[in-house]
Parts: sequence; C-alpha cells; structure tokens
Amino acid sequence: MTTKTLQQPSQVTQTIRMGEYRVAPGDKLRVVVLSDTELSGDYEVDSTGVISPRMATRVSVVGMTTVEIEAMLRDRYRADGLLRNPKLTVDLVARRPFYILGEITRPGSFPYVNGINVIQAIAIAGGYTRRASKTRITVRRFNSPAGEEETVTEDSPIGPGDVIHVPERWF
Repeated sequence: MTTKTLQQPSQVTQTIRMGEYRVAPGDKLRVVVLSDTELSGDYEVDSTGVISPRMATRVSVVGMTTVEIEAMLRDRYRADGLLRNPKLTVDLVARRPFYILGEITRPGSFPYVNGINVIQAIAIAGGYTRRASKTRITVRRFNSPAGEEETVTEDSPIGPGDVIHVPERWF
C-alpha cells in the first residue's frame, strides 16, 4: 500500500465535486415504470454490480450513471416485448456507505451524506480520540488502484465507499 500527499485533487475527488455519480455495489436504485407499476421497484446493486428488475433478466449496472441505466432498461423492456414504448426513470435512493478507521470514538461504516468532508465524517463517527493525529489523515478512494491512499486535510471531500484512516499521533 502506498500513500501520496494530495497536491492536486485526484480524479476521484474531481468526480465527487462534478456530481457525475457512477453506480457501484451497495448503492440502492429506484426504477419507476410509468405505464406499468408492477415493473417498478427498489433494487440494491449486489456485490457483482448487478440488479434484477422485475420481468427482466439480471443486468449489470456497475460504472453506469442513472441516465445510462434508464436507457439500457428502456431498450431491454422494448427488446423483450414487455413494453412497446417504455417510459421510466431511475433514481439513486441511497449511496454506498463510507468507512472510518483508527483513532476515532466509533470506527465503522456510516451512511453517505451528500457533500460530506473529512471533518464532518469524523464528527459523525464520534470525533477524535485523544491519541489521534489530525495532520496525517489518509483516505483510500473507492476506486483507487492497488489500495493507494491520499494524505488529506479535514476539508477534503469524501465520496461513497471511501475509507478514512486516522492514525495515532507520535508523542
């Protein structure tokens, strides 16, 4: 595992700020089919990145935006002969949680809150312990290659699925 200091925002950080959210395991989606309410429902993306919409075969949605999923489901319902002109929407109901470890009062996983930064995540987890280092906090981004971590500040944004580590300070 390697650690780098965050000089320029990483690609993941820039994506978090731009709002182009890509679906991954642990996310929850709501599919609303206007012409047939029986086809509507809430679906959690499983560990393989797949959902199983009603009356359709399992479909891989990992790495897609909700707009891309809408188009794919429209095509699927039309191709399977279920709907002639499908009108549907796909909404993100809940994002995957973020995780926080180390010198924190209550380490663990927490529901993602839109626009959260490191200090807010630490507050949600009960705050620092008295042995915590506030200057060497690292984050492993959800899609980081080979477990690479970034050294971040308290103002750095957090994304869904990120792992925050607050180390013990040196005395």
